[in-house]
Amino acid sequence: MPDMEKVKALTSILEERSNLDIRGAVARNIHYLDGYESYLYKNEIEYLLETLDVEEEPPF
Repeated sequence: MPDMEKVKALTSILEERSNLDIRGAVARNIHYLDGYESYLYKNEIEYLLETLDVEEEPPF
């Protein structure tokens, strides 16, 4: 179960760093999060991907 406070924080980080809507930012999260942040928000990223019905885009 995701931590909803972390979901809000992650959403804010992705929107701010990407200048995209949240769906695009979540799909490309690898471009906007460092390795530690990706680990820290793993459950929340998966939650948003599922909730927004988007697929994670590969980093290449």
